[in-house]
Amino acid sequence: MLANKRLSHIDLLESIAIFFVIMYHGTIYSFDVTKDNSIVNYLLYYCRTILSTCVPLFFFANGYLLLNKEFNLEKHIRKTIRLVVLFFVWAFLLVPLYMIISGEEIKIKTIILSVFNLDASLGMNVFWFIGALICIYILFPALKALFDKSKKAFILFTVTCFVFTFGVVFGNQVLLFVSTLKNHNYGTVNYNALSMFNPFRSPYCYSFVYFCVGGVINAHEKRIIAVKRVKRNIISFAGIFVSCACLLLVGVFYTKYVDYKMWDVVWNGYDTIFTFFNVLFIYTICLNYSKGNNFVKSISCNTLGIYFTHILIIRLTSPWIKIQALKNLPTNILYSFLVMCVCLLLCQLIHKIPIIKKLI
Repeated sequence: MLANKRLSHIDLLESIAIFFVIMYHGTIYSFDVTKDNSIVNYLLYYCRTILSTCVPLFFFANGYLLLNKEFNLEKHIRKTIRLVVLFFVWAFLLVPLYMIISGEEIKIKTIILSVFNLDASLGMNVFWFIGALICIYILFPALKALFDKSKKAFILFTVTCFVFTFGVVFGNQVLLFVSTLKNHNYGTVNYNALSMFNPFRSPYCYSFVYFCVGGVINAHEKRIIAVKRVKRNIISFAGIFVSCACLLLVGVFYTKYVDYKMWDVVWNGYDTIFTFFNVLFIYTICLNYSKGNNFVKSISCNTLGIYFTHILIIRLTSPWIKIQALKNLPTNILYSFLVMCVCLLLCQLIHKIPIIKKLI
């Protein structure tokens, strides 16, 4: 979505990412294991874990593309400013539309507060991804300079960021699990004495890890491809199976013993090591795809536009799915695919309109 040269496996990876985003936001089936302990619900919960790779895949793809291409500071500044402008244009465009769909009275104050507070009820919470991406773009010139000048120093930065994001989250989960087993209440590791040493305290700093790892992986891609395809695929598919199972166990643990309500394995899974490994496994599987396909390419070229429009299409169409028999995973997959296609057509339509085409 952000590079001029098309790479088939990255096109596929970005297409998978946007499809997973729509699958997550367009969920039409129930999987609440707090109300129903059936095996079917646990299977649905398990299948949902893979969706936690949706946005991380985008961060990974951006790093893969940007860190290994020629850098133009002036062009980068324009791109960053454009992304900020796009956020506000789409936010102030979509909120009133959401309010009309919901039958709410349109008030300027409500619109402004909803945009700046990322109001979930009006669909603004999905824009956190744009905010995190802009943060990466702001620091990108420094990251790019480090990447080009000293790969070792860049890797050290990436590992440090990983430890203070994924590592802290994993440590919290282990500590909470042990404390629950021993009936202690250690809670999470948020003590001032520890957090003051953490330079990555922002809740979305894990996005830098995905971004940086994407760049490093690109630089070492030939070594990965050198591994026999069958071996790569077996390791990747088995790895996804195990990682998803581990994330499921984390979700069940938090649901049953910590939160006493459904733990969102997607939103809460972004900064878990299990999602991190799944992103790498999906990338490795995508390496099998080299011939290219016009549909996949079109999806990849329009991921930003699809991201901006998919919630609107979901809000317009999901109320029509009223038959209980249709509220299942297979239907959800088909529904998400259709939403993606509609959004793609909408993007292609917008591309034909002068000036307006710059919105995607």
